[in-house]
Amino acid sequence: MSQSLRELGKDLVAERQHERALAFFAEAVRRAPADHRARMEAAQCLAAIGEQERAVTALHACAEGLLRRDYLLSAIAACRQALDHSAAERRVHETLARVHTRAARSASGRAQVPPPLPPETLFEGAVEDDLLGLSGEELTGRAIEVLGAPDVSAPSADPGARPPLPLFAELSREAFLALVARMDYRVVPEGQSICLQGEGGDRITMLVAGKAEVTRRSGGEEQTVGFLGGGSIFGELSLLTEAPASATVTAVLDTEVFELKREHLNAVAKVHPELPQALVDFAQGRMARHLMTTSPLFQEVRESERARLLQRFTFRALAPGERALREGEHVQGLFLVLAGELVVQKEDPAGGLVTLAVLHEGDAAGEIALLTGLRATATVVATRKTATAFLDRGAFGQLVAEFPGVRDYLQQLSDRRLKQIGEALRPAEIIDADELVVLPTEGG
Repeated sequence: MSQSLRELGKDLVAERQHERALAFFAEAVRRAPADHRARMEAAQCLAAIGEQERAVTALHACAEGLLRRDYLLSAIAACRQALDHSAAERRVHETLARVHTRAARSASGRAQVPPPLPPETLFEGAVEDDLLGLSGEELTGRAIEVLGAPDVSAPSADPGARPPLPLFAELSREAFLALVARMDYRVVPEGQSICLQGEGGDRITMLVAGKAEVTRRSGGEEQTVGFLGGGSIFGELSLLTEAPASATVTAVLDTEVFELKREHLNAVAKVHPELPQALVDFAQGRMARHLMTTSPLFQEVRESERARLLQRFTFRALAPGERALREGEHVQGLFLVLAGELVVQKEDPAGGLVTLAVLHEGDAAGEIALLTGLRATATVVATRKTATAFLDRGAFGQLVAEFPGVRDYLQQLSDRRLKQIGEALRPAEIIDADELVVLPTEGG
């Protein structure tokens, strides 16, 4: 019944009947205090009819209930909306600080803090009467008694657990609060694109709640890659490498998102210089997990040993135009592309450059020289900011000795590339002399 009331309220909002919609949302909360979606909708209605302070009260109560239930991203979303109405609201900042404490890592990787205090009881007494027949000040007064009351049905959070809070939990409390105050929160309607393949590259997007479909266009066809739910985050690799989005993300349901734009991150980084490193560390972790599941090299190793293998690599960022390998010079080690792009080029006998390949995520470079003991057979250069995992020459020898499957894979890769080099530099076939004979024309 609560959900039905909420849907009727949304229909009224679409018709801009905000006061009438408020009655439906508040009644939904009265009947089901855990319906925090209705609390958020009611707060928007209060703001629309000029009740800014009451909107903040409703959003704060919503955030507290979500925090107690460990819906941390949604709790942040409620706080972020409250800050739009009152940027300096102390109780909202205190709730945000407790959200961060709830998820912040300790040395052991688990939060060792007491459970959050129960939400403050802002109003006493219960509303017994149905709110649907009320209007005006009587409605807003009775509605805020419901909307501002705590969700007493919420269970106390487990103080030993650490709910996931992507990226935010890696920041200091001060940096977290500064970032939340700047980032954008919006609801993307069903069927609308959140980001488009080939565009963007200037923001990180986090799904708070809802569902989105990921599609990629290839060969003129659009293919579904997967689906994202609340807590999913994307765009950090494009932001770091300045590359456009590699896929389109479209809301399947009405979906709430946070957007952290480059300008937001730069502004916060000026005051909190730890933010860029926290972002890089977060992205590296994401890239490492992706590499272990997608790179052909890691597929030759048992899943239980992949993390141990990855620990032998170090992160190395390449600037646009920077060379990972230079033809004719000694090779320092093996490069695996994490994000970005490397182009493989070789000088041809005529003095020009021949492009042999373009390397993307999971591709390797440097294996030919490392396996044969020769110098680099080609130059490998970054076309844009590129993140790589690097394994030096000594560690490479240990790697192929310990993991024969990896050596076999790299040897096959090396053989294919040497053949490719030979074919790319092969001179054009000489035209048969017979083809040069010009046949006489009739009467000639």
